[in-house]
Amino acid sequence: MQTEDFNGYTDEYREQIDAELKRIVDEQKYSDEFKNVLLYALFPGGKRLRPILLLEWHNVFSPPDEYALRIACGIEILHAYSLIHDDMPCMDNDDFRRGKPSVHKQFGEGMALLAGDALMDLGYRILCAPMSDGRASVFSACSGLLGDGGLICGQYRDLYGKIDNLNDLLEMYRLKTGALISLACVMGYALGNNIDCLAYKKIIDMLRKNTQITINADERDDKLILDYVLVSGFAEAFGTAFQLYDDITEYIGGEKLSPSSVLNYMDLDKAKLMLTNRLNDAAKALDALQTSPEFLREFLNKFLVV
Repeated sequence: MQTEDFNGYTDEYREQIDAELKRIVDEQKYSDEFKNVLLYALFPGGKRLRPILLLEWHNVFSPPDEYALRIACGIEILHAYSLIHDDMPCMDNDDFRRGKPSVHKQFGEGMALLAGDALMDLGYRILCAPMSDGRASVFSACSGLLGDGGLICGQYRDLYGKIDNLNDLLEMYRLKTGALISLACVMGYALGNNIDCLAYKKIIDMLRKNTQITINADERDDKLILDYVLVSGFAEAFGTAFQLYDDITEYIGGEKLSPSSVLNYMDLDKAKLMLTNRLNDAAKALDALQTSPEFLREFLNKFLVV
């Protein structure tokens, strides 16, 4: 895919996501004052990486629809809630986010706490909404990625856990940063294959029972399981790569090393090599798909640091 084509696709995705986010906030029954706090937290939106990943993984299997766009925005809303809470004095105590005062610095800690809570509630309500035909959303089967199997567990480890070595750090990355990325990719895969909650649970149960995969394109269950493994592998590899990329670019940009930076455990060249290896692992998952997701290949290239 040409760079111009890739940039055009990402710009189009961001425009759709931004417009839908504004619609969603406008639908809420909060005061205009409080809605403005929510919009402040959601805009400007940075890379919109997680909703774009959901929509593009959906597109790998079938074109995304309005329901998919709304679900993608639900994940971005949950990401915004986590950033509000992460920035507060009781956690990371960051005064700035994306070049402007963080929510608690702009509006006060009480307002920031309420805004984070409101976005968490809103994100959950969106993700739990039934599919267009009334079937249960797959989110109810993988919501643990926000709790004890992901985001909050990772935040706990970052604040209170014992991180003594690189493996501890990478596990914290997998939970705190990687979980929302995994949720976006897996939900994109599920929606793109018209998989509801019950069908998703069936796939997970078959994997847990070590059911043999025959890799036969004519066998839908086999293909769904294989694709799930590949999507999950991509998400886990990229989730770690994304946090490594953040650590490396912050260091190159002259920012002070945080206690949870990988550069406390290795030099810059080794960190760049680890990033490249994780991106290569994600690319190998794409290579094994029966489709050719050129957008996702170009997407990975954007996170190389040479």
